[in-house]
Amino acid sequence: MPRSLHRLSLLFAVGLAACSTAPDTEETLPAPAIGSALYRVTFEATWSAGTHANFPAGAHFSNVIGASHRADALLFRSGQPASLGIKNMAERGNNTALRAEINALQSSGAAFRLLEAPYFNSPGSVSDTIRLDAAHPRLSLVTMIAPSPDWFVALEDENLLDATGQWATQRHLPARAYDAGTDSGPTFTAPDQPTLPAGVVTPLRLAPAQGPAPDGPPLGTWHLERLN
Repeated sequence: MPRSLHRLSLLFAVGLAACSTAPDTEETLPAPAIGSALYRVTFEATWSAGTHANFPAGAHFSNVIGASHRADALLFRSGQPASLGIKNMAERGNNTALRAEINALQSSGAAFRLLEAPYFNSPGSVSDTIRLDAAHPRLSLVTMIAPSPDWFVALEDENLLDATGQWATQRHLPARAYDAGTDSGPTFTAPDQPTLPAGVVTPLRLAPAQGPAPDGPPLGTWHLERLN
């Protein structure tokens, strides 16, 4: 065999061997992008003389306010001091400072959209909509229990996006009550008694209207329904 032909045969054999031992590779496609989701939020308040003791005259809830946000952008945390915004909301139903705090979170990218719905009497309900996205899949909402020293109801850091990238279709969650730790009044209509130094946010236990249960029923239910 001519030397040149022998050399070509060797090169061809080496090429076949390399092809047979090369690992199989497949193109890795990017994961599909998770779109945003629009939810209808309804706070159905059931707080009444029939559910809780010492039900005050003129019972109502202040404007519901909150935001869609990242995990590191909580409006409050149980066991931690209340911000000025949470204090003013819980004591006065005034959302000016809390709205500014949410706006600051939006400017930093930690929060996405703000929700603010009108005040209403209890029992009763109010609804509004809010959009979430993959970077801000959590929802937190608060509203003052009125009248009260510094008590409020909250939806705390609810994650609506699961590990598989699916948005929840709907959820129904108890409206839990909290004490902001900024006023020491013991009853719904107690005069102002500022807590000095201020304490921390803690779960609030309101006595049921009847029975010896140590923890009364929730003051209502948060209904979350995905619209698109």
